[in-house]
Amino acid sequence: MPKLKMLCVYDGEEWVDTLRIYDVPCNGMLRYVLRHIEDEDLHIFDSVKEALEVAARRVSFSNAPRAGPCP
Repeated sequence: MPKLKMLCVYDGEEWVDTLRIYDVPCNGMLRYVLRHIEDEDLHIFDSVKEALEVAARRVSFSNAPRAGPCP
């Protein structure tokens, strides 16, 4: 089984350790799963942008959140 690509969510200066976004292949397309580690919630989206919009509502950010490679 292939390893899922994991992205971390950044608040502009540091990464948010309670949120992760995973690229998940689904029927020839990619879906993006937003995982809130503390709440054990999973949400599935068609784009990283949609996942970040929900992440911004779940966690207060001082800047616009973005996703990138985890440290």
